Parts: sequence; structure tokens; C-alpha cells
Amino acid sequence: MSEHEKFPSWSVLQQTDMSLRESDSLIARGLSAFMERKRGELALNSQDGRYRLARSVFDRQVCNIRKKGWTEEEREALFSSFKAFGRMAAEKYGKAYFPLAWFYNSGWRIVPGEQDAEDVSGFSLLSDLGQTQRYEQLAFEWCVRNRHVDDPELWFDLAACYLRGIAVEPDVEQSMHWLKKSAEHGHELAQNQLGRMYETGRGSERDDAQAAYWYGRAAEQGNAWALAELGAMHLKGRGVEQDYEQAVNRFRKAAERGNVAAQCFLAWLYRDGRGVEQSYGKSAFWFRKAAEQGDELAQYFLGGLCEEHPELGLGEEQAAFWYRKAAEQDHAGSQKQLGKMYRDGRGVARDDVQAVHWFRKSALQGNDWGQYYLGKMYREGRGVGRDDDLALYWLHKAAEQGLELAREQVAQLRGGVQRRVEDEVVPEVLQAELFSSLPPRIRRFPVPKRVRANTRKRGATEARSRRILSGRHGAQFRLSVSRKMRRVRSGKGESR
Repeated sequence: MSEHEKFPSWSVLQQTDMSLRESDSLIARGLSAFMERKRGELALNSQDGRYRLARSVFDRQVCNIRKKGWTEEEREALFSSFKAFGRMAAEKYGKAYFPLAWFYNSGWRIVPGEQDAEDVSGFSLLSDLGQTQRYEQLAFEWCVRNRHVDDPELWFDLAACYLRGIAVEPDVEQSMHWLKKSAEHGHELAQNQLGRMYETGRGSERDDAQAAYWYGRAAEQGNAWALAELGAMHLKGRGVEQDYEQAVNRFRKAAERGNVAAQCFLAWLYRDGRGVEQSYGKSAFWFRKAAEQGDELAQYFLGGLCEEHPELGLGEEQAAFWYRKAAEQDHAGSQKQLGKMYRDGRGVARDDVQAVHWFRKSALQGNDWGQYYLGKMYREGRGVGRDDDLALYWLHKAAEQGLELAREQVAQLRGGVQRRVEDEVVPEVLQAELFSSLPPRIRRFPVPKRVRANTRKRGATEARSRRILSGRHGAQFRLSVSRKMRRVRSGKGESR
């Protein structure tokens, strides 16, 4: 039995149509034609139903909550919607083109059960550029061709095409035009997006009052992100009167709908006792809700509550667990905290090598305490061979950021001589090695232009730098480093 045959109305149509076809009368032929048309309408309605089901998943999980990762069940649902859009696009069902184009335009495809170690969202890359361009073109052309149809969702999709540059040059003015039209006709995602445009001043003058108005319109329809944004505006008194009670109310509604930002805000308010009675237990509850959705900030703060408030009964093992979750997402503060726990043997078995590993990751992202602790480990020879040169380097980096403890350590290493330790104190090849080892997006610590030029000139890639430091010439190199540093500290080899 087909899907259509499960519906009683469809079965009645079939039976009536069979009897009519046996008659050649004019009335019978007219009724038969009418039944053919009704059959087509039912088929269309079935297609509409499949689209609405897939689109509701898309809107909820992609456009609304915007969380960093999904549960396995949610990824299964999103993957099913992706496949459904693909099938409907093959059937030339126009409304399916835009969500499908969004997946391709974003460069991702959902694969349930598979998750790359560096990608918490559970997406896998879509590398078919031809498919991307094809669906983008279909989506834009279909939206433009049907723009006069009374369909707020279509106008919202057209606004997104202009905003994201899907098959057309980005045009913020056109995007605002269609966004307003969609929002004025009650489309909650358009209302939320319009609020964000006014809040950020994109496509118009920044207008907090208008932003709050449109967030409010979307919030009335239960939009979780609009509720969170409106809560933040009440919290800060932007566009509306500052009102902690209203902020808490908005955040709670959004948090209960799974919005990560609202869960974090609510947790902070409970932690600090703003607008609510202070409660570390409730703070931990909401941080955990967000942490379980993969938010690294929530994981970091939850780790802090576990570590600092033993009365919660969560313990240092839980602290280490959540710090690790955030550290694996490159959260520098969590990397530093996890390093401390390994160094001190709290919540995990003491392991100086692991401590150095996490301190280094934090230090390379520019975290001042990560740099300080890494410098201390080099100075004390814990987890690494003792190396005053590298100790001085990292302690100096921390001191440059205003860390007084690091300044004291630097003064001790310099023997009390009050002079600035320039970047050039560390040999250029070592600087090149450190610089090359950084991912491009987090190359934050200052490296002299001359060193960067030398890095390119010498081709000191990460692999080559490692060979320099640990290969057969490593001992001679380290000896030359030590000699140069002794000359610098004695004042004989001070750089210009």
C-alpha cells in the first residue's frame, strides 16, 4: 500500500474514479477529470507536508537555536531533512531549493554517527562546487520568480540570498527590504533577524529601540533566540529599561527551549545573584545544560564551580572532566586550568608532562597565566628539561601582559639587571619554530617582522623547525642557544 492509499479520502477517490471510468457519459467524464485534479492536489499537499516537516527541523536547529553541536538524535533529524530537501529538489519542488542551497553554501553536510575530532557540530564537508552553484542558482531564481506570491517564508529566503550572496552579489539594502516585508507579515525568523540587523547597524543605522521591538515580536511567537536577545537588552538597558527580573524571565524561557546563550546568561545571573537569589546549584544546573550542548564557555565555568564549590558535591574529577571538554575545543583558560590540575594531581593523576602539554597550548594562544606556568615548568625542569632560556621567554611574554608574578620571575632570571628583554633575546630560529607551530587563526603573540621574514626566507615550516630542534644537530643548536643567552644576560650580546 502506498503512502497516499493510507488516507481514507484517497481510497474513496480511487474507488469513485474506477467506477466513473467504466462510463462514457459526459457527466462521468467531467467527474473523472475533477477526480484527477483532486488527486493532484492531494499529492501536492503530501509534498507540502513533507516539506513543512523538513523545514521545521531546519528552522529549529539551524536558524533558531544556533547551538554549536547537536545530539545524535538531532543530527539524525537534520540529516533526514537534508535528504528530504534533496529528494524534493529532484522533483522540482521549488521551496526545497533554498534550505538545500544553504547546506551547500555553508560548505557542510550532516553525517549521523560520524564526527570529526576537530568539528563538534558533526558536519562533514561538501566539496562539490558544481552542486553548490547549481542549488544556489535554483534557489535564487525560484525566489525572485515567485517574489510576488504572498509567502513570508519565501521573502525571508530571498532576504537571506541577498544577505549571504547566494547566486547574487550581496546587497544589504535588498535584504532589508525583503526582511521587513517578511517580518511585517509575521515571520518569526525574519523578525528575529531584523532585530539583529538593527542591533548591529547592518543595513541601517543602529537602533536599539527597533531591535528590541522586533525581538519582542519574535519572542511573542516563542522564538528562543529572540527571547535570549531581548533578555540581554533588558540586562544591559539597551533599547528598553534595565530590568533584571524581565531579563531573568526572558532568559529562562529561552533556556527551557534549549538556547545555549540564554542558559549561560541564566547561570551567570544565579552565580552572581543578579535578579535572582544567588544559587551555585542552579548556576551549575544551567551551565551543565549548555555544556552538554558543547559550549566551551559553559564547560569552563562549570569546571570552575566544580573546583571552587565542594558543597555542590561535584568534585575535582568533574572539574577536570569539563575543563578537558573545553580545552579540547582550544579554550585557553580551560587548557591552563587543566594543566594546573595535572601539575598538582587534583582530579587527575599527577603528570608533569601533561601539565606542560596543556600549559603550552594555553600559552601559544596568548593566555598570560598559561605563559607564566609554562615558564615556571621550564625554570623548575618539571615535565621538560630545565631551560632558563625558554623560561625567560615565556615569563617575559606573561610579564608583558602585566602579570606581576611573571615580572618578579623575569627579574630573578636576569639577575636583577633592569633592562627590557626584547623578542630578539630568543634566537630567531626558535622564534620561527614557535611562530610556525601556531594555527593561523591564533597567531597572537608578537613576532618581529624580521623574524617573520626569516621564517619565510628559510622555509622554516613546522616540520623543518622540529628537525632543527630534535634532529641530529639538536644538541649543537641547543648549545648555541645557551651560549647566546649567556652573552645576552651578561650584557655582551645585547641586541639592538
